[in-house]
Amino acid sequence: MNLKKLIFISVLFCALFTILPALPNELLEQPLQQDPAILSGQLPNGFTYYIQHNPNPSHLAELRLYVDAGSVDEDDDQRGLAHFTEHMVFNGTKNFAKSELVNYLSSIGMGYANGLNAMTSYDYTIYTFKIPTDDKEKLNKGLMILSDMAYQATFDPEEIEKERGVIIEEWRMGQDAESRIRDKQNSVILAGSRYAERSPIGTFEVISSFTRDTLLRFYTDWYRPDLQKLVIVGDFDPQEILALVTQYFGVIPKPVNPRPKQEFKVPENLTPVAVVATDPEYPYNILNVMWKKEPSPVQTYGSYLNYLKNSLFYTMLNSRLDEFSKSPNPPYSFAAAYEYPMLRTMSTAAIMSMFLPNKAETALTTMLTEAERVQRYGFLDSEFERAKSQILRELQQAVDQKETRESSQIAWELVFDLSYNDVTLSAEQDLELTKSFLTELTLPEINAIVTQLIQEKNMCISIGAPEKEGLTYPSEERLLEIAQHISTQELEAYEDKALSAPLMSHLPKPVKIKKESYDPETGIYYWQLKNGIKIYAKKTDFKNDEVLLSAISPGGYTRYNKEDIPAAELVSSYLKESGFGSFDAVSLSKATADKVVRVSLDVGPYTETLDASCSPKDMELMFQMIYQYTTNPRFNAQDFQSFIQRTKTYYENRNLDPLNVFMDKIDKELYNNHPYRVNLAEVDLDKIEMSTVERIFRDRFADFSDFSFIIVGNFDEILIKQYCQIYLGNLPTKKRKEQIKDVNIYPISGQKEVRFSKGATDRAFVSHITNGSYKPNIENDVLMDGLLYVMNEKLRENIREERSGVYLIQAWSDMTPYPKPYYLLNIVMACAPVRVDELNNAIFATLDSLQSNFIDERYIISARETLKQQFKQNIRSNRYWINQLRTNIWLGKPLTEFTNRPQYIDRLTPESIVSAANSYLRFNDNKLSVIMLPENGKKDSKN
Repeated sequence: MNLKKLIFISVLFCALFTILPALPNELLEQPLQQDPAILSGQLPNGFTYYIQHNPNPSHLAELRLYVDAGSVDEDDDQRGLAHFTEHMVFNGTKNFAKSELVNYLSSIGMGYANGLNAMTSYDYTIYTFKIPTDDKEKLNKGLMILSDMAYQATFDPEEIEKERGVIIEEWRMGQDAESRIRDKQNSVILAGSRYAERSPIGTFEVISSFTRDTLLRFYTDWYRPDLQKLVIVGDFDPQEILALVTQYFGVIPKPVNPRPKQEFKVPENLTPVAVVATDPEYPYNILNVMWKKEPSPVQTYGSYLNYLKNSLFYTMLNSRLDEFSKSPNPPYSFAAAYEYPMLRTMSTAAIMSMFLPNKAETALTTMLTEAERVQRYGFLDSEFERAKSQILRELQQAVDQKETRESSQIAWELVFDLSYNDVTLSAEQDLELTKSFLTELTLPEINAIVTQLIQEKNMCISIGAPEKEGLTYPSEERLLEIAQHISTQELEAYEDKALSAPLMSHLPKPVKIKKESYDPETGIYYWQLKNGIKIYAKKTDFKNDEVLLSAISPGGYTRYNKEDIPAAELVSSYLKESGFGSFDAVSLSKATADKVVRVSLDVGPYTETLDASCSPKDMELMFQMIYQYTTNPRFNAQDFQSFIQRTKTYYENRNLDPLNVFMDKIDKELYNNHPYRVNLAEVDLDKIEMSTVERIFRDRFADFSDFSFIIVGNFDEILIKQYCQIYLGNLPTKKRKEQIKDVNIYPISGQKEVRFSKGATDRAFVSHITNGSYKPNIENDVLMDGLLYVMNEKLRENIREERSGVYLIQAWSDMTPYPKPYYLLNIVMACAPVRVDELNNAIFATLDSLQSNFIDERYIISARETLKQQFKQNIRSNRYWINQLRTNIWLGKPLTEFTNRPQYIDRLTPESIVSAANSYLRFNDNKLSVIMLPENGKKDSKN
């Protein structure tokens, strides 16, 4: 940053501190200064770049190619071709024919399994991948690939026809209740605009019949340097990257007489409009009240001030809306108010809720009443102070975390800002600007925002809900009538009920440590407390502002009668909303509004667990909350009934969605309808008694003597040890010697096929599962991961690319270590019903080839590189460390065995993958096939 700019910013900040609130227009109109860490500019051909150095992860760059063109730019005969173009640039360019581009990126560990992707929206298209920066050849080649994609895609006719089938299958997958609801709502909300008829997936008529020339016309018109921007963030010298950007993107020809880029506005509606959309397969009750607005990009000090005012307003309004969801007879299970840029040319202010069955009118009344209450009485000073503290803490956390942010996070923030013409600020700029404005901002200024929200002009009310017997909804006319009469009702001022008492009135005395040790090689502290609790703590520098905690104990709900299992399944979700002691969920949320801490407890089939996270600044609060949740839980009958009503909203209609039915069917068949595999969608939640939930909780968390705690993050070693002695050391113990109880929850053996019909859309979902015994160790884990990588590559090539049979096909595995270790291996695909048998045969032919030693060396190279790249990123993650440590402690394995993973990855060979295929692809012995077809009169069948 030059000296003049530095002086200007300093003077401006001084002015902000002294002149507020009567800021002169010329000051408010001053442009914001972009984060000085970003090197940005425009090449002579119009191509724009944003380059930022960031060392985390090391030796890696995150790339985003942003094309300022989306489905709204399509001509009538191109509907769906913006998205089709996005697919095709992966299928051949001037320097990388057909699949060479994808094959090369896979060979260096940067293929589809490690971040290679793209997306198309109404307004833009984004390509994303990673490139190593410690190898100049790879870095150069990566930028050459992106340059090729930007202007030298070949659109090979053969590849177009292959991809046509893939796109049709993607279109088919999307023909669901959600798309039908959205299309009906958009026909009203976006009425009269081009957006209403330009869904990114397009129309079947166009994508099934367009010509190459039509597709090429879209690419030629819109893939040009003046409409393209490159974001690249990573571990490199920005000036060296700029030279490469100039080399590879500066050569893109500047267009002569380019097609003008239009802006497509959404017409205003001068009076409120409403739309009620229902569908027999839609599982949600969504009510949305929105107001269409002109976009307001954050580019000046004045626009930043408005953004801050809005943030304060929505923070306070959301707190009130959330409070109503916890009331004894709630109208909705969840509600939120927000403002966001829905489209390039249209922003929206909205209040949405997930309303309870037959309570749409009450929910709408409640939502609008709270806005009306603010309009009459305003927010309270206590709410204002809480909101300011919360926002300042979030910004301070961003500053604290800045040095350890990951490049992918920074890259996406840059993409979001440039998509909506916002200026990207540094974390420090954000914090200092907010502090300066908050010193003089007044509550009446924030209260005045509600008048911009509640207006008849541009108001749109929408309902998306299930079409189901017994459910009724207000008409569109009734929705408008409710909105019209909100201002006529009598209202009382809001009362802010917040507790001023401390979370803990008495701190327990620290207990002695029975055993302790430190391993300098792994950096892991070990403490065993007097009450038997074992603690493993590793200090890291992966994230400046993060501490994670996880605890596990043998036990679980399999030791109870099967009638108690539904109650056990609700323990975790109820505790999250129950609070503790005298603090209910609402008062606890207010008391911790400006804190960064989370605590959750759970009871699983074989274990009880505790997970928590916090900022290092809030570490003692995290331990206090752990202590309070476990020793002073809050079981309140009124709160429990409110919780049950909200929970029912999710489960009652869950099985209207055919995909949920499909997943549940797999579980039922796989475990032979085991009574301990409970599906809460099939349970009468009103019959679950709070006393049963409380009894299970108090039993499972009555004895911490067999708990192991793992703590990973940026903690102070002295403080963490003290907090463990004070809070964990005083958790209750009974010295029980519990063992896992085996109730025979194992997958079925033998072969079975289940075909059933569900859903109106002409699409099928297929799952093939095998299982077998498994010996959990690092060698087998790496072999399984290598096998899965090769499987997925072969399935993608054979089923998706060559046969154009699917958009989605994926294999994955899961290992259950107790009571007897076993693995599951699942292959799932979605396809046209008429091709199920053909594609099933192709799947198993592909698996047979793996078992018969038909594996090209390139798959092994790609597998090794991908797994190593993933490990390099994971090993710098607190989450990865805590999960691996917990698993190894639980299984009695060497604590840091997983750090040796790269040497096992290097041992992967075609022979070892063939051996793994023959060990784990046991479909000839154990095979469950579940096939869901559309409802067309066929009966369910089982073989």
